[in-house]
Amino acid sequence: MAWDTRRPYVRVRLRREPSVAASCRPVPVAPHTVHDTLERVPTPLLRQVVRPFPVMAPYRTTPAPKPLTGPPLVVDDAWPAARLRRLERLRDDPDGVLVRDPVDPDDPGLSAALREATLLLPGPVPANELCVADEPLALARAWLLACSDDLVVLRRRGPGRLTAELLAVAFPSGWAPRLRAGADLATLHDPVADGDRLQAAAPALSEALLTKGPLTQHVWGLDPDGRLDRDPSAPDAAVRDCPPPASWWLRVERQSSLPLPALGRALFLIRPHLVPLASLDPAQRLRLHDAVASMSPQVLAYKGITEVRDDLLGWLRGPRLS
Repeated sequence: MAWDTRRPYVRVRLRREPSVAASCRPVPVAPHTVHDTLERVPTPLLRQVVRPFPVMAPYRTTPAPKPLTGPPLVVDDAWPAARLRRLERLRDDPDGVLVRDPVDPDDPGLSAALREATLLLPGPVPANELCVADEPLALARAWLLACSDDLVVLRRRGPGRLTAELLAVAFPSGWAPRLRAGADLATLHDPVADGDRLQAAAPALSEALLTKGPLTQHVWGLDPDGRLDRDPSAPDAAVRDCPPPASWWLRVERQSSLPLPALGRALFLIRPHLVPLASLDPAQRLRLHDAVASMSPQVLAYKGITEVRDDLLGWLRGPRLS
């Protein structure tokens, strides 16, 4: 399978694998626009999770989306546990997971964008999930139960300006989706520490998300207990404690965007990965050490590691780095 870099929405057709379980090779699913009518091929289950390590030192808060070179969606062996947690969140706090901007509630473009999103899914969507053709929240729920990525539908609201029209986010990294419906990109980035570059780039980045791509970038943080959902407004929000550094996790999010210019919208996908710090190799631990050591007090507070910083740095430069 090869991506045609000259025509990013065109792919070579692949034959269907005889058995999902018999293959661990990912079958790419092409980015889709309303003009793309190519047949979709299901993505088989991977045997192992491929976890990115985007940590760079010194640490910088800067937007750096790059062209997406692989499939926008891949199901791997972390999915079953993640799906169970999604079901729990949809049961216990549906209004905190599925959120819609009340502006223009009758605009058919949102449902059209969500149906474009379902064409990316690596497997069939149950017919009962799609029975309400004009109900965006039903389509968004179907998405959450069919893949590993959270989904945000971004809508153009003027030149260089977009807003979050719908959020289907079960696994936020310390923010509340219920408070973000209708927010523009500058507002979405406002809490980010040392985010001056993000704020300055908001108009250009908004245009890029709506018209260019597919694009992808990785952002990372540190988590005390490896919990996927970090919504501080959820009924069962975890109390953030400070266990020993060896018990912490590296949280990496792959953020991908796919433009739908004919609809004046874009799809923004968020896939979290969690990696125990104890599993990092010496070179990765050294790079993480240097990145944390370079963080400003504002970034440390934003990432929730002020109290553990010194212990974390001591552990990261421990004997195994010598």
